[in-house]
Formats: sequence, structure tokens, C-alpha cells
Amino acid sequence: MVELNKITTRKGDSGETSLADGLALPKDSLAFEVLGDVDELHSALGILKASIEKTPDKNEIDWIEHCLLRIGGMIAVPPSHSAFSKIERVGISDLEKLESRQKKLMEKVEMPPLFITYGGSERGARADMARAVCRRAERHVVRLIREEELSHLSDALKFLNRLSDWLFVKARELDAS
Repeated sequence: MVELNKITTRKGDSGETSLADGLALPKDSLAFEVLGDVDELHSALGILKASIEKTPDKNEIDWIEHCLLRIGGMIAVPPSHSAFSKIERVGISDLEKLESRQKKLMEKVEMPPLFITYGGSERGARADMARAVCRRAERHVVRLIREEELSHLSDALKFLNRLSDWLFVKARELDAS
């Protein structure tokens, strides 16, 4: 875990920052774009979680947020770094868990037959906003995998794809409640 005993370092004042291996990259590089997307998604989920009263739903979002932290680690720690083998990654078991949770949600929710407009409820709109951020993160991970040849992110990509589906269904559940 990163120790946050010093927030202001001034190291990024020149427009560059570093991955875990110390490699300095421009702050607008694709890797940091993706890390920013994942961070924004994490924040959007936090806003959604704060609006939800049911503890099981909050716990579900907590689990997803922890998966996003692992995805961030998968991006920030390059495969060439000595710590790469030690980072906890998102994998097949996480995908299966998310798919199972989505299936249970779909059993409770009547899905719309056509395209819809958003805003059926405030909480549903928050989930839809998180879904849109998730889709952006997913698109940027596709580019990162392709342009930087980071095939180790394939399960992270699948997780984001499933998460956007889960968020769509969750939004419909929240709209109906």
C-alpha cells in the first residue's frame, strides 16, 4: 500500500509524474489518463454509495471499489518492475463474482425493452454517470493494451466491461425503488 505521509512533493510541478518503477511520464500520457479514469470511476461510485442506505448495497460497492484499486495497481506497476509479481490483480474469480451479482440483480429488475433516457431517480442517475465513466475507462484500457502491449490488463478490461453492465442494471433497480 502507498504511504501517504507526504501529499505535496512538488515532483509533478513540471508536468511529469512517475509510475511505480520510477519511470517519469507526462501527466497526459495514456497510462495516467487511464489511472485518472479509474480514479474518477472510484469517486463516482463513492458518490453513489453515499446515497444508498442499504448496507448490502454499500458492501457491494465497497468490493467493486477495492477491485478498482487493484486495477490501478495493475496499471501503475509495470510488468518489468520487481513488485509486479506481488500486486493483487483483478482476475477471473472477480469477473465471475460480478457476473453472478448482475444475474441476481436482473432477476429482480424489469429491464427496459428499448433505449432509455436517464434520470428516473437521483440514485439511478448517479449509477448511470458512473457507468459512463466506466465506459470511458474501458475504452482507454483498450488503447493502453493495444499501444503499450500490456496484455496483463485483459482481465481488468473484462472487469470494466462487466462493471458497466452491472451499473446499467443497478441504475434500473435504483430507478424502480
